[in-house]
This record gives sequence, C-alpha cells and structure tokens, in this order.
Amino acid sequence: MDAGVANAPHTATTNGGGAASQNGSAGDLSQVVQALHAIYDAASTNDTRRQATEYLEQAKRRPDAASLGHTLARDQTKPAQLRHYGLTVLEHAIKYNWEDFLPSQGEALRKCVVDLAQNITDNDPLYLRNKVAQLWVEVAKRSWAAEWMDMDQQLLQLWQSSLHHRAVALFVLETLAEEVFTREDATAGLRGGDLARACVEIFTPAAVLAEHFPARDKSLGVRSGDEGWLKRLCDNLAWCLSQDYESDEHVRLCAVKTMNTLRASMSWVIPKAIAAVQVVQHMSKALGVPAVKLQLASVDVLQSIYNRPHLDDSDFVELVCPMYTPDSVSLLRGVYEWTLSDLNVHDLNDDLKDDKYKLCKKLAELANNLGLFIEQKPEHIPLESDLPGVFGLLFDILRNPSLCVSIPVLHAWTKLLRSRVVRDSSVVTGMVGGLLETCCARLLRYEAFPEDSEDVTLLFLIVDIDTVPERHAFLGNYRRFCVEVIEILIRKTPVEAMEHILAQATTMFQNLYNGQPAFQPQTFSKHSQPVLHVDAQVTVIDAALKGYMKWLSNHDSDPQEKEHKRSIMEDSFEQWCRQLLQARFEDPEIAKKVLQLMSTFSTKALADRPGFALTFLEHMLTIRLADNPAFTQYSDAVKDLERICSLEMQKLAMKFPNDFMNVYDSLEHKINEMMTEPNIDERQRMAFSAFLFIIVHRCTTLDRASQEARLKHMFKPVKDAWLNEEFGKSVSDFQSFCGGLGMERLPDFLSANKFRGVQDWSEQPLDSDGQAMQASILDRSQHLPLRLTKTLLAASIEKLHDGSTAYETAAKLWADAIPVILPNLLQLVSYAQAFNNIEGSWSHLPPDLQYVIRRVLTDRFWQAGISSESRDDFFARVSSSKSTYEGFASTVRGTVRQIRESSYYILFSLTRFRDFFYGISDLPAPLSQALFGHAHALSAHHLSVLLSISTHLIENCPPIHRPQFLPPMIQGLFRELNRKINSEWDEVNRRTAGSGQNDNLADEMKTESILRQLTYSSSTFVARLLDATYEYARQDDPSRQEEPPMCEFVLSATEVLEPIFVFCDSTIRTRDTRSVVLVARQLRLLLPLFKDNAPIRDFFCNHILKSAILSLHDPYFIDCQKDLATLIAGIIHLDEQVPRSILLGLPGMGDASRVDRRLEKLKHANDRGDERQQRSLVLDMLSSVRGMSIHEQGQIERAKPKKKTAFQEQYMSVDQPPTIVRGTSPELAGVQDMFGDA
Repeated sequence: MDAGVANAPHTATTNGGGAASQNGSAGDLSQVVQALHAIYDAASTNDTRRQATEYLEQAKRRPDAASLGHTLARDQTKPAQLRHYGLTVLEHAIKYNWEDFLPSQGEALRKCVVDLAQNITDNDPLYLRNKVAQLWVEVAKRSWAAEWMDMDQQLLQLWQSSLHHRAVALFVLETLAEEVFTREDATAGLRGGDLARACVEIFTPAAVLAEHFPARDKSLGVRSGDEGWLKRLCDNLAWCLSQDYESDEHVRLCAVKTMNTLRASMSWVIPKAIAAVQVVQHMSKALGVPAVKLQLASVDVLQSIYNRPHLDDSDFVELVCPMYTPDSVSLLRGVYEWTLSDLNVHDLNDDLKDDKYKLCKKLAELANNLGLFIEQKPEHIPLESDLPGVFGLLFDILRNPSLCVSIPVLHAWTKLLRSRVVRDSSVVTGMVGGLLETCCARLLRYEAFPEDSEDVTLLFLIVDIDTVPERHAFLGNYRRFCVEVIEILIRKTPVEAMEHILAQATTMFQNLYNGQPAFQPQTFSKHSQPVLHVDAQVTVIDAALKGYMKWLSNHDSDPQEKEHKRSIMEDSFEQWCRQLLQARFEDPEIAKKVLQLMSTFSTKALADRPGFALTFLEHMLTIRLADNPAFTQYSDAVKDLERICSLEMQKLAMKFPNDFMNVYDSLEHKINEMMTEPNIDERQRMAFSAFLFIIVHRCTTLDRASQEARLKHMFKPVKDAWLNEEFGKSVSDFQSFCGGLGMERLPDFLSANKFRGVQDWSEQPLDSDGQAMQASILDRSQHLPLRLTKTLLAASIEKLHDGSTAYETAAKLWADAIPVILPNLLQLVSYAQAFNNIEGSWSHLPPDLQYVIRRVLTDRFWQAGISSESRDDFFARVSSSKSTYEGFASTVRGTVRQIRESSYYILFSLTRFRDFFYGISDLPAPLSQALFGHAHALSAHHLSVLLSISTHLIENCPPIHRPQFLPPMIQGLFRELNRKINSEWDEVNRRTAGSGQNDNLADEMKTESILRQLTYSSSTFVARLLDATYEYARQDDPSRQEEPPMCEFVLSATEVLEPIFVFCDSTIRTRDTRSVVLVARQLRLLLPLFKDNAPIRDFFCNHILKSAILSLHDPYFIDCQKDLATLIAGIIHLDEQVPRSILLGLPGMGDASRVDRRLEKLKHANDRGDERQQRSLVLDMLSSVRGMSIHEQGQIERAKPKKKTAFQEQYMSVDQPPTIVRGTSPELAGVQDMFGDA
C-alpha cells in the first residue's frame, strides 16, 4: 500500500451533509480502490491490511461519506468489492448518523437506496443485491409510515419490473416481517407499533380488513392497491408453479423466496387473510410438485401457520381442516412414501437424498401438529374428513427407522390416545397391537450399543444428533414417550395387553442366549445384548404396571367386574413372578434387573399378597452368585447385586412390616446367621440391621412400650459410637483427624516414594508398604460411625410423612442423639474440608510436596460428550489402577470425600426432625463455620455437592427458626460461592486467553463444564430464595404448604440480601449465558420493591447497572442482550440521577441532550408497560458500547438455519458441553475503566 493511503488524514466525524454533499473526488476513489486492493492482495502484509482497513473505516465517517458510497455502489463498471464497500459506507450513514440528519438529508439518503434498488441488474452478484435490499430495510425501520409513505408503491414498482427486482422486493418483505415481529431488533423495536400496523396494512387484502375490522384506523396511507402482499405472493407462487421451475433456476428460487416470505408473515398476519387468499391450498399444490426445495419451503409455511399459539374454532375449520380431506391426506402419504423410496442412511451425503430426508422429518413435524389438532378439536372436524387415513399415516411415520422422524408422531400419539374420541375409534383400536409392539421394540438403550454397530436406527441417530449428551437426552425423551403410550394402552385393555406383554417377556427370558455363547464371568459386560434385551423388557413391564395401577385407581361404572378382573390379573402376575424366581441368572446385571422388577410387582401390583412378598424375601436372602475378584467388572456387578438385594429387602419391610413381624424371630435368626459369614462385609451387616429395624419401627402390631424398648436397643450402637472416647480424640484437631485415618505419615510416605518424580502415577505400582497403608486407610475409615448413622437414619425416615406415628417414634428416638452427634459431626465436616486446603493445612510442607498433595486431591472424572473414552472404559481404567500410585491417591481423596458427603447426608437427614434440629439455639454459627470455613479449598464439583446440602438445610428451615438459623448460613454460603465462582472464572478466562495448541482441551472443557453447572445451580438457588412462585413445601405435607414463602423473610432481612445481591452482581459478568439470563430476569422482577431511597437501591443503580453494561458491551453475551437491556431499563426507572451520570460517562455518550431524549422516551415506554420498546431504547442508547455479533459487524452473513430445527431441539434439551474458545475476546477495558474498580 503506498504512502498516500497509509498516511491518509483521519477526517473528524461530522454529522449531517452525507447525502447532500458533492461526489467524492477522483483522489478519494483512487485511495479507496488502493485500500481495497491491499486488503484482498495475497502479497500484502498484515500491517498493510490493518492500515488499509483503518483507512476504509475512517472514510465511512467523512462528511461526504454517503455521497461517496452511493457513487461507488451505483457505478456498475466498478469491481464488485468496491461497489460492496460503497454499500457499507451507506449502511454506516444510515445506522449511525440517521438521527442527526435533517429531514431533507434523510430523504436524499432514502432516494439513494431506492435508486440503487431500481437499478440493479441480473448480472449483479447476489450478495450485492441482498445488501441493497438490506439497506432498504434499514431505512424502512427508521422512516417508513412516518416520513416515507410511498414505500409500498415503490416496492410494487420493483415487483412488476423483473424477476431480479422481484427478488429484492421479496427480501425486503421477508426481512421486514421478521425484524418487526420475530427478531429482537433494537431499531425496529423503537417504532414497533407503527411498523407492525403498517405491515398488517400492506400484507392484508383490503376486503378482509374492511370486513373484519371496519372500525380500524384508515388514515395510515401506506398501502398501494387493494389486493395486499399476501395475495400477490400467492399469485406469484401460482405463476412460478405454472412455469418450467424444474429447469429454470430463477423461477425455482423465486418460488422458494416467495414461500419464505409467506412463512415470515404467517405467525402474525390475520388468520382470516390466510384463509381468504387460500395459503393452505397454495402450499398443498407446492407440496405436490416434484421439486424437494419447493416442498420443504411449503411445509415450513404450513408449520408456521399451525404453530401459532391460538387458532379459534372458525380458523381451525378454514386453515387446518383442509389438510384432513381425502385428497390432502393422500398427498401427504404420497410425498412421505416418496421420501422413503430410496432412503439409505449411508447415502445422506448426497444433497438430493439429504433434502428428501429433511423433508421426511419436516413431514413428521407437520403430522405432529395435525395429530394434536385432532386431539384438541375433534368436534369441529367435518364428517367427510379422512381421519382413518391420518391415523394410518401417523402409525406409519411412527415406525420409521429414524427415531428423529418418529419422535414427533410418537409424541402426538401420547396426546391422541388420551382422547376418548380417538382411543375408542375402531381404526385406532385396530392399531393397538402395532403401537404396543413398536413402543416395546424402541425401548432398547441404543446409546449402549457398540460404536461399530450396523443397526440402522443407531446409524440414523448418529447422523442426526452430533453430541453424545444430546443423543442421550433425545433417547431419554423417546423412551419416556414410549412408556407413556404403553401406560395408556394398558389402561385401555389391561387384561389382554398385560397378558401379551408377559407372554412376550417369558419368550424373551427363555431364549435369552439363543445363538450366543452361555454367560461367562470373564466376558461380562453391563451392556451385552442379553442385558440390553432384558433391560428393555423390564422397562416395558414397568410401564405396563404403571398403566395397570392407574387403571385400578380410576372409578369404574361396574366395580364388581373390575374387582373380578383385578383378581384374575393378580393371580396371573403372581404365577408369572413365581415362575421367574425359579429361573437362575448367572449374569449379575440381569439378576439385578429381575430382582428390581420383582420388587415392583410385590410392592405395587401385589401389595395385597404378603405370601408372595415372603417368597420373594426368601429368594433375596438365598440368592448367591460366586464372586471372582480376578474379573473386576464382574466382581463389582456381584457386589452391586448384593447391595440391591439389601435395598429391596428394606423396601419390602416398609411395605409389609406387620406380615414380616409375624415371622420376625425366624428372620432375625436367619439374618444373624448370615451376618457371621466371613464373606459378608460391614456394609451388608448394617443393611441387614436396618432391615430388622424397619420391621420393628414400621409395624403396628407391637405395643408402644415393647416397640420403643426394641428400637432403643437397636439404636444404642449409634449413640455409643459417637460417644466413643477414642473417636472423640481423633476429631480433636486436624492432626488427630489425619492420624485417626492412618494418614499421619502421608507427607513422609509421598516424599519417600518420590511421587513428585513420577509422571504417570497409574503406571507406577505401589509397593507392599504402600498397599498396607492404603488398606489401613480404608479400614480405619470404616470404623467411623458415619455409615451406621446413615443407614439407621435412612431406615428411620424413608417414605415417612411428618406427623405419622412412625415419624413421631423416630423423632423421639433421634432427639436424644442429635446433641450427641452434632459436635463431632461438625468437626468431621470441618477437617474433611480442611484436608483440601493446601495453603492452610499443608502450608508447613515444602512447595514440591504441596504440589504432590494438590495432585493427590485432584479427581479423575468422566464426562459425556467431552471425555475421549467411553464411560465403561474410564471405570475399567480406574479399577485397574487400584494398586498403583494413582490408586493410592484415589484412596486418600476418596476416603476424605466420603467422610464429607456422608456427613452432609446425616445433616440433611437430621433436618427431617425439624424443631429437634433447627431449635438448637447455638447451632447456626458453628454449622456455618464447619460447612463454609474451608469451602474455598474445594473444587467446583465438590462445592456443588456442598451447595446441594446447603440448599436443603436452608429450605427445610421452619419459619419460626429462620431469623436465627438462616443469616449465618446464607452469608457463609454466598460468600464462598462468590469467592469460588469468581476465582474459577478468572482462571478459565486467563487460561483461555493464553492457551496454546498443546493444551489439554478435554480437561479444560470438563473443568469449565462443571464450573458452568455450579454457576447455574447457584443462580437457580438465588431465584428460589427470591421468588415466591417457587414452592418449597413438600407436596405430601399439607402442614408445610401453609408456611410463608422463604422470599418474605429473605427480602426483609438486609443482612441476608446483601451477600445474595453481591453474588448476583458478580454472576452477571460470568461467562455463562444461562446464569446471566436467569439472574438478570430475577433482579428485574425485584426492582419494584426497591423504589425507596436505600442502600439496596443505590447498589442496583451503581454496581449492578455497571455490571449489566459491562456484559452488554461484551460480544460473548449477545444472546443475553435482551435480558440485560430489560434489567438496565428497570434500573434506570429506579433513580433519575445516578444511572444518568453513569451513562453520560460512557464512551460515545457525551451528548447529554441525546441521552436525555432517550431517557424521556424510556420513561414514557415504562408508563405504557412496553417492555420491547424499553429494551430497544436501551440498546439504541448504548449502541456505542454494545457488543455486536459478527454478522452485525458485517464480517459474515447471518447464520443459516442449523441442521436441527427448533422443533427437533425440544427433544434434545440438555446442558451443552462448553466450547473452549481460543484466542482473545474484544477488550472490555475501554468501558470498565469508566467505572474505576467496578
């Protein structure tokens, strides 16, 4: 680039004069051409490109910039890049100088844009034509229906000129419709009402307006002609379809753009107008043509109509019912079958076949809407409609091999089958067997299939859904809908359907290993084909039992007949279950699923048959699978089966306590025998004790005195364990705590074994001394009274209602123990957290050893969608490293973590005893200190666990104890959340800014994902504390439903509000959009409470306003700008002076009169309750500091629609794994410096 361009003077910005100035000189044009050449020349240096870009940006600010831009853009002899630059110069003048133009200057600029549109040619590149159309829209948003009254006439002139002019008109109409009604466009929002009225006026046929709105304002004067754009668009589509659209691309594109414009208007245009111009009929014709692009566009228009939030009965008849005619149903079926004609999951890279597959999915979405309308308004559907054909189509789409095609229709069936009109129709009755068969077959866990599987359904799933978390969420939703369908069908025909399902299950169990080798422990897999088939069948039966139980609970016209059926079915259930219990399953995973199924039968469907419960209990007491530690996964599964046996025995005891009490002596004898067996571990012994405890506690046949005496005897070991003198010494200080766990020599051991010098701990075997120390740590941790206390606590409160006799008995039992337990329990919590505090607990160690301790405390974890290995591979790797340095580290951190989390569980459980826990007057401060004193040392993941227990402790607090209990708890919790979340996000931002190619992306992504979840969980808790719409009271406890909401206390206590609002202030600036949106909305709702002059109002008007502006400035928060702007608008209304002074101090906001004009408009918009205009005014006022997305900056076009539609995404609702963004973001310092230390 030559010196003339590089040293071009920086002309100061002068408002006005743009469109009226003389044309730019030849020298100006020459410099612009050279600058553009420098940018696009591959030989240019980065410095040259930067200087050229700076010059071009400065040129946009010249007084004669608009004239220069028009000259460049108008000259068709100039290169396209130069003409496009001219259009960007015009765009700059429109967007940033319009408000300062005189009326004559604005008119001149408008004429420039209209002139450019009128003079485009077919040879102009598409991006130039679209840019001209976009400029037309920008001018329209600012002056149409105000100064510019003949726009509709000028559009019509374009429309009548040529196909390429017509394309410009279509672009203008579509974009204008979207930005006025759909997108959150700030400029359109400033004049939203005027623009909306004008759009309705020019789109709607005059006859429709006259007939349905005779009293409307007829003085708008913006329309040209009576037919309106809806009619013109439909006529144009008809013309396109009458041409050779298959070979003429211009005609084909015109048809697609026409339908795109119709789609943009269908959500807001008057339904009577849609019916008057027969949009639905025109779309049906487009759907029937052999051009897939046109078919896709036509379905989008229909979906836009049917997705409207409300269609009244007459609109339904006019707009929906035409799709139920025999011809329309035949058309839909024909097109659907055509999409299947050569559907092959391996050929979807071919554009045509991919488009046909997209059409198939869109047809399924359309079928979903048509099905739901039948369920909502069956009485308005004409008799001549082909509903059997619709149901047949829905049935066929349901069975599509692609679950993404199937799921919308499956969802529709869950609603349709609830409608008696649909359910009882002869056509649907004939489909019951097929529906049941399909839903049962689709309950397989496809996510557990091997990666190299050739299953067609799985292959489609992989093509359709990229990320593992979304795939899992989708499959979870699909299975949920299948379960719903099965439930409903069972309720319709319980006897026949259950008989069919149980017979199917019998066949499956009998042929489990047909064609496969018999089970071998060494080949055990939790996701083997037999396991997956059993899992699916058990899910089917579970769903069927839910349907059966609902059928039982419904009132029936013939109770005697129903009782007879119930008796027959229970006999059938019991016979089937007894037969299944006789079978022996060597695979522990299958045995576990069968066990859980039998438990469901026993406690639900056979709850009146204690004889079977006793048989099942005997089965669980005698079931034994030989353990084989040589095969780790198999051995773990066997232990898991034993654990499940214990849990299911306890469930039975809760359901049949009196029946079990009748045979208590023999049960106790049998269990005492089992507890002496050498292969029974301490966990199982405690579970057996809990089983006996539940029988005694829940039975109603024992007299009260005998019951209490037995329970006290069974409970005595708990109190004795907490009063144990040796245990008391072990929690007297941190060193004693470590010694009690056998870790007093931990630093010496780590140093002596040179952990610091080993790179991969999982490859370094542990010597005999290390293994002995590892075993000692595990053994000593088992002697803590935590597991025993947890087990009996769960047995005491599980499935009990407050106020019941059993609850009162438990409360009396534990009331004496709580003061004994709490002092040492709080010490355990404190030391277990202090263990992670390197700076506090390990500060005496040299730096190298501190590094090793920190590494010992670093968890290994797996995360779906981020970790490179499968979940099973991860656990296999962890299991195989037990006798290595990594295994030793895992034992150390796992033991301490287990102590923390067991202590949390005990605290949570004790809250069930309400006043006996919360009524301890000196508890809050020590409890807060124990929970939060060292919480900053915990990782984000472990702090999430602490947040969870804290949430329960706070929410369960009775109102009478809130003033005493909550302040120290909430202050401590939010102090540490704020500290941790801020420091972790600072670290993420620092690491991201300085990251390189060799960084461990997976670990960074896992860390950031956990931090996002902690941030969002904390923000959600804030909303629950501050919003009365959240219900804390247990739904099954009427006494607690009468409690005053938590927010009444929180909002009245300044000492509680302060740490919460400080946390909110920080959260608004964290890079987690979900949290920012949630907190911004919650704060906006609270603003009316703080209108009075007080410190809280000052905090909002200063700190929170500055934080909101900082986030608004950061392009990262583009998706949050709507909510941030709403919050800023609300804060501005709180105080007239403080926000104004802050706004005037921002870069580019020095014009006080302009700010005051905006603030006055903002006040009027607030008086009218117009939130959209308030947002638009804020975004417009802060345009000089507002962050812009890349497409807003003009660097790229607006993103095209993603592969997944919004309709499809509703079935994949799941937290997205975060993306590690490389490089740096635009600096915030320019704005932040205005706030000093904000």
